[in-house]
Amino acid sequence: MPDLNELLSSFTRVRGVNAALVVGQDGLVLQSVTAPGTDDAEIDVLGAMASSGLVPAQEIGKESARGQLLQSIYEYEDGVVVIEPLGTSAILVVLTSAAANLGLLRLQARKVHPELERALAEI
Repeated sequence: MPDLNELLSSFTRVRGVNAALVVGQDGLVLQSVTAPGTDDAEIDVLGAMASSGLVPAQEIGKESARGQLLQSIYEYEDGVVVIEPLGTSAILVVLTSAAANLGLLRLQARKVHPELERALAEI
């Protein structure tokens, strides 16, 4: 079975993906992989912000009777941030440029989600 680093690296092989990280519910980065040229200093800040943004997104689903949050996609002028809960203890965060293929990224997230949860259970 691939380890957490290998699974996160699979995201950075998708064109336009700058970083993939797993963050604890407390906002601390558990593991991250960045593409060449990505500023590693912003990763800790991104992790903290992603964890604080997850709860409101989950509440929107609950209050609008849409069910459990599967994935949030935040689109900005220069790229996209994808946030996806991994069980109840962690969050997947993927940072992209504007050139990223979101369909391929979502497919990759769906494919490795169960493996990410298994890898986290072993930590």
